[in-house]
Amino acid sequence: MEKTFFKNQIFQICIIALLGFFICWNLYAFITTKSLVSLIPTIIQLIVLSLILMKHKHAKMGINLWSVLLMLGGGLVILGKLMKFFIGDDITDGLGKLVLNILILSAGIIIYNFNQKTVEVIRTDEN
Repeated sequence: MEKTFFKNQIFQICIIALLGFFICWNLYAFITTKSLVSLIPTIIQLIVLSLILMKHKHAKMGINLWSVLLMLGGGLVILGKLMKFFIGDDITDGLGKLVLNILILSAGIIIYNFNQKTVEVIRTDEN
């Protein structure tokens, strides 16, 4: 049987806390906007969180997928804002959103790197 092992327990706690924060954030977005689209990331985050808490062998892959989605989401918004800036549009109205997406992109990169370095899938001999 294979299990996910976190070499760095602080990273594990931070991932669980960050997933919890994003789940609450997306649920709040769903409640306030009544948009079913905000439930898609919530479902993905709940799956990743359950994989981590169960120490499932696919938890490392789930964290990688989630961090790549963070990087894609943040990166595409930043790319869009840069395109608007270079064609001469005013981007000062969405500056707060730009900073938020830079933070999300950075978090995705950090999570991916830490996951690659500190999380392993190990074989256990449990009957």
